Amino acid sequence: MAAETHLEFYRRWHRLSKPYIRWQFEQFQPFIGRRVADVGCGLGNFTELLADRDFYLGIDLDEELLAELRRVHGHRSNVETARLDITKPELKESLRAKGVDTVLCVNVVEHVADDAFAVCNMIAAIPSGGHVCLLMPALPFLFGTLDELDGHYRRYTKQIMAKLFDGQPGKILKLYYFNLIGVPGWFIKGRVLKQRQHTNDNYAIMNALLPVVRPLERLIAPPLGMSVICVFRKN
Repeated sequence: MAAETHLEFYRRWHRLSKPYIRWQFEQFQPFIGRRVADVGCGLGNFTELLADRDFYLGIDLDEELLAELRRVHGHRSNVETARLDITKPELKESLRAKGVDTVLCVNVVEHVADDAFAVCNMIAAIPSGGHVCLLMPALPFLFGTLDELDGHYRRYTKQIMAKLFDGQPGKILKLYYFNLIGVPGWFIKGRVLKQRQHTNDNYAIMNALLPVVRPLERLIAPPLGMSVICVFRKN
């Protein structure tokens, strides 16, 4: 059997993860404005969910994934893509020129060496009253072979996440752990078994558990989680 290509992997992940992506999106929905930059958009996991916005800008460094997003969503007049680096001045300039009021950045900053500068750059790109919505992998003790496979520099605690916003002009509105049920599986696969492949069962199990986990975490904030979520409003 031929090895899975880069694009085939992302298509498989995109197809299997849709229920989980929707759950992630729900965490940020109240804070997302009318003109959104989706940083690290990939194939457009959130594009369909943001199709009702006035403007959507999908940002990624991977031109192959951006081309696929354009192929699927290019018929939408409010959808654009851009190949931009969140650590470069061009990001701030481009987002300001487009009038972006919200930056959605899911599972991206952990791939950046200078994460504090990346966060600063995103905040600088939005106007007063705008929001930066972040989701990052949580809990440094979970860091293992799966993180290495994904090119992660680090995982975060709430405290580490909060420090990224020190001195920034605004306020953290939300800061909490997300997806407690995913912690044991990631630890076993990445730290104990030292696996180096994302298999379909990762998503199948999560999708099966979501109808129970989603309402529980809505009622009771978990003390730990696979991810940490932060919503920041700029003054």
